[in-house]
Amino acid sequence: MNTAKVSKVLIVEDQLVSRRILQTMLGKNYTVISAATGREAIKSAAVNKPDLVLLDIELPDMDGFQTMESLRTGIINTAVPVIFLTAREDSASREKGLEAGAVDYITKPYDRQELQIKVKNHLALYEARKEIERNNRLMAREMEMASQLQRSLLPSTFPATDRLEFVVYYEPFSQSGGDFYDFMEFPDGSVGIVLVDVSGHGVASAMIGAMFKMCFQNLVTANPSPAALLSLINNEMTSILPEADFLTVFFCIIDPKSLKITYCNAGHPRPFLWSNSLKSVVTLQTGGPLLGAFPDMKYEDGMYYCKTGDEILMYTDGIPEAASADPGELYGIDRLRNNFVKSAPIDSLDSVIRDVNEFRGDKEFDDDLSLILVRVK
Repeated sequence: MNTAKVSKVLIVEDQLVSRRILQTMLGKNYTVISAATGREAIKSAAVNKPDLVLLDIELPDMDGFQTMESLRTGIINTAVPVIFLTAREDSASREKGLEAGAVDYITKPYDRQELQIKVKNHLALYEARKEIERNNRLMAREMEMASQLQRSLLPSTFPATDRLEFVVYYEPFSQSGGDFYDFMEFPDGSVGIVLVDVSGHGVASAMIGAMFKMCFQNLVTANPSPAALLSLINNEMTSILPEADFLTVFFCIIDPKSLKITYCNAGHPRPFLWSNSLKSVVTLQTGGPLLGAFPDMKYEDGMYYCKTGDEILMYTDGIPEAASADPGELYGIDRLRNNFVKSAPIDSLDSVIRDVNEFRGDKEFDDDLSLILVRVK
């Protein structure tokens, strides 16, 4: 059974003979609706919602320009094609009609082949445009859902501890970014911090982030070792992720009493640890490969004892890979490190953000920007 939609064509022509000619030429392929005046056309269009309008310029009550202006006030979709019907020698009206928003014109007397080709082509373009608009609405809805999901991954508060201060900067590339972070408190008072960068953006990255967080929360309390935890999560993610998708993760646990930090870096940009007593920076690089690419990967824990005044700067690759207006120039790891060293321990995060923004100028960034600063008090 053929269930294909038959397009509706509204013919607005005051001459009865011309109107019947047009109806005969188009009646076999389309549902044809006719009107003899502009006001009739407006009433008919409001009821029948045509997919295309053939509109004569010379009408007895309202001319074609006035009729089209009224139709465009919400009576028909602004994307519905309007083709003006004009006398062959009336070039001025044709130009005025095209400037007013008509998509085409057909000259009198009507040529069957010209009429059918133009009506067919403009209806096809209209249907294609409607399909694009439907897809855009669907994509916008999916992006909004992904954005809501991604926002739900982010914590609303920081752990309460007298020894540690937390500052976060998060700027997603799109409505739904590929970065997310989380904090958790363990029964012994230790604080866990995880920073994740999912490949890609949008719906897929939000879903992957949600899957990671579910695995993470299910496994974290039973695995006090960051390396053991990420090894388990890697196997879980590898079994469910498509080949091209992966995550980089930095996870650390800080004991506020001893100030010991135990961490594992799974393919993530290496955080900087500013030693206030040594006036130097240590990179937290111990760990293993990124997550989700290969099963049974080996990970190991790194360890460091912090002191008062120390700072830890975690970040995703959107920071060093931020591009300037000069082609090919990236912000880079060295510039980030130097700025952090220069500004620690007073103005670290604000200084880095200002410097990145000054570096890129008017250049739009093409990745998420995420930074977490942990300050030992």
